Amino acid sequence: MRNSRPLVFAAALAASLAGAAVAASAQGTNLRVGIQDDPDALDPATSGTYAGRFVFAAMCDKLVDIAPDLTIAPQLAQSWEWAPDQKAITFKLRPGVKFHDGTSFDAEAVKFNIERMLTMKDSRRKAELSAVAGVEVVAPDQVRLTLKEPFAPLLSVLSDRAGMMVSPAAGAKDDFANAPVCAGPYKFVERKARDLIKLTKFADYWDAANYGYDSVAYYYVPDSTVRLSRVRAGDLDLVERVAPTDLKTVRDDKSLKLHGAPGLAVSHLMVNLGNGEKANGPLAKDARLRKAFELSLDRAIINRVAFNGEYTADNQMIPPSDPFHSKAHPVPARDVAAAKALMAKAGVTSVPVEITFENALTDARVAQIVQSMAKEAGFDVKLLPLETASAIQRYLAGNFEVYIGNWSGRGDPDPTLYAFFSCAGGQNFNKYCNRDLETVLNNARAEGDAGKRKALYEKATGLYLADLPSIPLYHPNWFFAARANVGGLSVYPDGLLRLKGVKPAP
Repeated sequence: MRNSRPLVFAAALAASLAGAAVAASAQGTNLRVGIQDDPDALDPATSGTYAGRFVFAAMCDKLVDIAPDLTIAPQLAQSWEWAPDQKAITFKLRPGVKFHDGTSFDAEAVKFNIERMLTMKDSRRKAELSAVAGVEVVAPDQVRLTLKEPFAPLLSVLSDRAGMMVSPAAGAKDDFANAPVCAGPYKFVERKARDLIKLTKFADYWDAANYGYDSVAYYYVPDSTVRLSRVRAGDLDLVERVAPTDLKTVRDDKSLKLHGAPGLAVSHLMVNLGNGEKANGPLAKDARLRKAFELSLDRAIINRVAFNGEYTADNQMIPPSDPFHSKAHPVPARDVAAAKALMAKAGVTSVPVEITFENALTDARVAQIVQSMAKEAGFDVKLLPLETASAIQRYLAGNFEVYIGNWSGRGDPDPTLYAFFSCAGGQNFNKYCNRDLETVLNNARAEGDAGKRKALYEKATGLYLADLPSIPLYHPNWFFAARANVGGLSVYPDGLLRLKGVKPAP
């Protein structure tokens, strides 16, 4: 009799846990993801943030995607064929694909989307698709893009937002971003600004069997330390952009698993050269001062102090892992004396500089290190940390003197170099324009031979490093922390969370 109460309690507890397990199974599985930034508009045509791309990866399929080795892989297009003169490409589309509103995906939908990207007033894809002259429906499952001239990076461009397909019925509405309708594995449910975005599995997705969660919720958690604490506590299942200083904690926690990959991203100091009142600063007016500012910095120390040496210090927009990275322009060593000499030639001994940045732990560390180093050369650096939405708003408006930009990179150099350094590039918010560089970038776009393209990008690198409209600092690697019971996760070089094959592990 003495032991009957514990036995009854144990039986009741077991029954309760079993009931909870059945209830959880009945409710399905939800993947809770912690993201660093709150995405901007959930419209592939107008989106301008990495966080938006991160969510789109689950919601909006593209004509093509990249593979882990950066080659182009089929997605909504099963195959493609270039015309002999390289001025047209014909896509064979995947059959049986539906948008989240139940309408069919076909060649007419592709035509609608490409034309929408090119003509929509607020579209940020116009420059990326500027080589497209027209879209022709060849058959319900075949569509041809004709080009103004050969455009080698086209497939790479279509592997990102320019290639994302939205429902023509929904895309014709002005409020599309409030209720996006795409053709990906998960469909939009709701969004709470600066809080969360909920998606649910799309039962009619063409490859639904390879997606193991019934729903996905993205939670906006800007502080990397808080994100890590929440995944350790089990409040989240997966978090992105783990700080390098926290990697040991993840590796030592048996409830977690670290996932990572070399990245294509770059962090750089963008200097406003011609966009509004903020372009009146000393750095904007004299390239010698921009060079002096660069020489006041030690990229290796920034990497070591801010990131435990886990990133790659570099002076170029394209990472060393990319075959188009230039070996002819090595990272300059820090030289405070040379920096002061350049400032003297410019007739100054002290230069005020204002740096705007998103007030996340990573950028804040970098900003403080830059401030300290530059001071030794005579730069009086004022730091302006802002919450993410406000910082991005200023960036898009060109309302900054210097901005710490974080670009997630692409598999081809063109979407990066053309976006930032062509006179009308989609990311050229500092209004930098060098016609000689523009010509080189255009020639590289039209060149199909890889060796000749490399030579052109070598020349382009020399030109932008001479002008320094932006000062690259480092290339981050991608680090994700997930609960040990999240299986099948692979991190690609672009850092986006692809959910194919991801499922609860036993």
